[in-house]
Amino acid sequence: MKGKNIAMAVFSGTGNSLEAARVLAEVLAELGHDVTLHSMERSVNHICPDGGALGIVATVACFSTYPTAWRFIDSLPPGEGREAFFLATMGGFGGGMQGPIGHTLAAKGYRPVGSLIVTMPGNYGNKVLDEAKNKSLKDSAVSRIRKYARELDEGTAKWPGGVPLVSNFFASLAHGRKPWNLFRRMFPLTVAAEKCTACALCAKLCPENNIALEDGLAVFGDRCESCQRCIAFCPSQAIYVPGKPSVQYRGTSLESIMSLRNSDRF
Repeated sequence: MKGKNIAMAVFSGTGNSLEAARVLAEVLAELGHDVTLHSMERSVNHICPDGGALGIVATVACFSTYPTAWRFIDSLPPGEGREAFFLATMGGFGGGMQGPIGHTLAAKGYRPVGSLIVTMPGNYGNKVLDEAKNKSLKDSAVSRIRKYARELDEGTAKWPGGVPLVSNFFASLAHGRKPWNLFRRMFPLTVAAEKCTACALCAKLCPENNIALEDGLAVFGDRCESCQRCIAFCPSQAIYVPGKPSVQYRGTSLESIMSLRNSDRF
């Protein structure tokens, strides 16, 4: 990778993707690159430094990625030949989602130079947190990300295209509301009134501005994208899906997710 200045745009639900981005940034910095992390929930105006490379770090969802991430990618300015790379975290299957993202970036004038999807601990429906399994998954992901950073630096990274019919179909779905509305109906988020402290943290964290306080209780609108941030970071564990109680999981600290979301540089 020729560009020494690297801006990495990150979208993370419960924190796995943010932690993956931090590992990648750390190794690239060790290799002599100047790396900054930016939130996809902020303006794209300062994301692409002149002559620098662009990194996209997101979470797999609906075999694609969340609407917040797609809106950011779709609104990027012309790439003018800048290098671009991609990193994503998933719980199981990526659906070839790096293909449509690579095509979108190329159509905007970026030069895709590498992509990687790694498996991280699941953050939904955990009856218990299997610490040994989670550590093994994280260790394996970190090892692969560190190798990927060296491949990017050396110019040997690859960008798999996936299966176009499948990946393009899911990318098209992810751009609309149908899958997210389905998830909302199947797994409706509910607030335990006896636990909610009206701290409004869930409203502050929601990337879709889908949560409001009414009469001292968090209330959900119809724009949920199932990123699970509110469940992961609720300090009183008041948010849940009826019939699917689970142990709270977060892939990073509240301070880290807040710092990324509240600033253009991290």
